[in-house]
Amino acid sequence: MSRHVATTLLALLCCGAVHAAEQAADFATRASVRVTQAAPYARLTLPIDAYLAARSPDLRDLRVFNANGEAVPFALIATPPQTRASEQQRALRWFPLHGEASTSGGDLQVDVRRDTSGTVVSVREQAGNKAGKPLRGYLVDTGSKEATRTALDVTLGEGVSGFHRVSVEASDDLAHWHSLQGEAVLAVLDFNGEQIRRERIELGHTGARYLRVLWREPAEAAPIAAAKLVTREAHTEAPKMVWTPASAAQRDAKGDYVLKLPTPIRAEQLRITLPPGNLLAPVEVATRRDERAPWQRLTSGVVYRLSGEGQDRTSPDLALGGAEVQHLRLHADPRSGGLGNTAPTLQVGLTPQQLVFLARGPAPYTLALGKPKAAPAALAVDTLVPGYGQAGAPTIADAEASFGPQAIAADSSSPSTPDAPAATRKWVLWAVLVVGVAVMGGMAWSLVKQTRR
Repeated sequence: MSRHVATTLLALLCCGAVHAAEQAADFATRASVRVTQAAPYARLTLPIDAYLAARSPDLRDLRVFNANGEAVPFALIATPPQTRASEQQRALRWFPLHGEASTSGGDLQVDVRRDTSGTVVSVREQAGNKAGKPLRGYLVDTGSKEATRTALDVTLGEGVSGFHRVSVEASDDLAHWHSLQGEAVLAVLDFNGEQIRRERIELGHTGARYLRVLWREPAEAAPIAAAKLVTREAHTEAPKMVWTPASAAQRDAKGDYVLKLPTPIRAEQLRITLPPGNLLAPVEVATRRDERAPWQRLTSGVVYRLSGEGQDRTSPDLALGGAEVQHLRLHADPRSGGLGNTAPTLQVGLTPQQLVFLARGPAPYTLALGKPKAAPAALAVDTLVPGYGQAGAPTIADAEASFGPQAIAADSSSPSTPDAPAATRKWVLWAVLVVGVAVMGGMAWSLVKQTRR
């Protein structure tokens, strides 16, 4: 019985020491996190300081703590690409269409003259039609068949007010028409010195050359002063990379340039900035795990800086393919004359991840990194945020981390007052563990003596 009790006691003591709750003071680097609004979750794009402070390239030692010192759950996700929309407007040629108020658009009797490029140069009533028919709408020549147009801006003339219901039809040959917008509303409203204007007609994605705008209510069209074609284009841009600070490479005994980063990171690009002047050299980039390991070729390319004509032409960044690097060596082909007497500066770039965490407990929150041999603690984002990426998912507020000089140097500075209890708890746990081992040893010795007797 005594042996079982002792074994259980020792197991509990060991588990208590190993699985003791992590504290922010256990991490070398800590940064404050500011959340912009109240929400169940917060998200921030990790700065380069976070990667330089981590002990592992996969950020397994990253944690988030609230103001009570409690760790909150989090997830790491890839930064999504940015989609930017641009809008352009182009003035169009337009021509009035007259006809009976009871006729449909297809019954308008007009004579359209076009030049060799298809541009409408005149629109007039055919012979035999009676003059004085009401204005029914307008024929608009868009000038091309590019399938990018999305809207038509119609500027109503001076003195026009009220609501106007119109329809828009499209054609490529002025003979066959199909509907683009069955009913759109144009409006000019004046009240108490204020004015509201609605003069845009959404067309969707179409490549028709000609547009026909017909008034439905009132039956007679309002005068217009201009017509413009609105085109929108969406551009998808890759997430912006973050870069290590520009550091001058050190020249070794062989004449190569070497650079050591504070910690290994998964580098995607290498930026080499040469000193002023006309320089060009084929280079080879190598890496190694530590000072004792042999160099391994990573990539090669041509770097240059060409001055003249009022500007400098510089070589593009070299792709590193996400390799894990800490030690870099730049070897220049000696046949090119080298890279000059001034050492080049090197920067390593990577695409940052985004951190999403549960805003549990009071703010401010603390981002902590720099604990050797820490176990991964990140959750899958679908587990952390129910319905992530779907309509009705919980709100995620924007946040940002502030890595100041004090945060980066936290491992070399003396512990602050809030960290003292954490250190005390750590020593208490070790003391309890030592006492437990001593008790276990005494009980084991007592069992041995009883067995001998």
